[in-house]
Amino acid sequence: MAGKLIKAGLAYTICNVVLRGISFFTVPLFIRLLTPEEFGKYNVFISIEGILFVISGLAIHTSIKNALYDKKETYDNYVKNCVFIDIAVSILIGILGNLVCLFYSEAIDMTFTEVNLLTVSGFCQSLISIYTAKLIMNYQSGDFVAVSFITVIFGIALSLLFIFTIFDSQRYFGRIWGAVGGQIIAAVYILWRLFRNGLGHLNLGDWRYGLKISLPIVPHGISQVILSSCDRIMIKYIHNAVFAGIYSFTYTVSLIPQILFASLSKVWEPWFFEQMDKGDDDAIRKGSYHFFILISSTFVLMACIVPEVVKIMATPEYYDCMDICILILLGCYFATLYYIPCEVEYFHKKTKYIAFSTVSCAVLNIILNYYLLTHYSYKSAAIATVVSYFLYFLFHMYMARRICGHWLFDVRRMGIGILIFFVLMAITLTNIPNILVRILVFLCVTGYTYYYFRDFIDSKVRAYITAWKK
Repeated sequence: MAGKLIKAGLAYTICNVVLRGISFFTVPLFIRLLTPEEFGKYNVFISIEGILFVISGLAIHTSIKNALYDKKETYDNYVKNCVFIDIAVSILIGILGNLVCLFYSEAIDMTFTEVNLLTVSGFCQSLISIYTAKLIMNYQSGDFVAVSFITVIFGIALSLLFIFTIFDSQRYFGRIWGAVGGQIIAAVYILWRLFRNGLGHLNLGDWRYGLKISLPIVPHGISQVILSSCDRIMIKYIHNAVFAGIYSFTYTVSLIPQILFASLSKVWEPWFFEQMDKGDDDAIRKGSYHFFILISSTFVLMACIVPEVVKIMATPEYYDCMDICILILLGCYFATLYYIPCEVEYFHKKTKYIAFSTVSCAVLNIILNYYLLTHYSYKSAAIATVVSYFLYFLFHMYMARRICGHWLFDVRRMGIGILIFFVLMAITLTNIPNILVRILVFLCVTGYTYYYFRDFIDSKVRAYITAWKK
């Protein structure tokens, strides 16, 4: 079992890093193939797709892990019933979407093609989540990697094919047809794998069981998408698609630390649970502060090289967004710090607080975005992102304190660290044209980070040198 667990863990981590890396490094390619307006429309399409993904499957994939133990004898049929739910809801969404498009096409600024592609994409994404949840519970890492690569690689390949052939004059449609095409290929493969031995039978009892678990998570899932995407959608409709495209690019820069900490969180979570189970508050206090320093240093270092990253990845039309990139990094910083206190809520099974905070911050984000975007430029949406995620982090710190009855984390040192972080980010924001100042900040933060982790780094280096000599 241990070997299977380690193998699966490595496969998931490597797969996540490689696929996110592919997505990151293909951004410059598509930025040069699409106009800022087309790039904006594509990102708005992806944002709406994220909402429909949650609605299409009603988050039913979250019940798979419970069903493995509660429905051992009928587990495979249960998974098929999850797919039936996805199909039923997607058909309903398709009908409603086409009716809305028929009567309000100008208001939503979408064609029937876009509406139907969104419906298909929502269904496919939900189906993929159902199947990968089943694979994860069965430690079938090989098939998990296969489905993930099919979706991403075919999505990119088909996009390029369509852009250079059928949709050469409408490259936005080439991009969305390609992205959805990759999902359709993965969906066909999944349907064959699930139903090759029979369709199974419809069981409304399975529907009730799954929806009882998944429905409370739907508001949380939608709110997460709104928190990360509503700014782009609102910029398109309040301003225009060009600004939405420029603004969307700023999130690409934040992908680098997100890739790193999405993987490191998989290490932090089990370690935290182990220490909580042992009641070792001192270890948690020290370990969480180490994690805090690593997160803070990484985001400052990323902010220092934002102008260079933008110039390498984008065309001159996007250079005006360098200041927004730093503000978005600031927002993503607090979204990442959330990993530290939220584990207290998961450990004590107080997940209702997580859902409440996500929904509250999503509503706040919409209100702030509407006010700022109707009174100021499209760049003001970045301020709404920073405020929303900052309050999101503070709420979870407060809840961790309330649940434990005391401060589990080193709040004083973390507070000082956040103030220093704000100062350093302000320096980089006000010195975008001044590379020497940014280099100085970069070297100081790198030096401090090495000094802080020097014992750990030196021990690892010595171990590698010893192993190499042998």
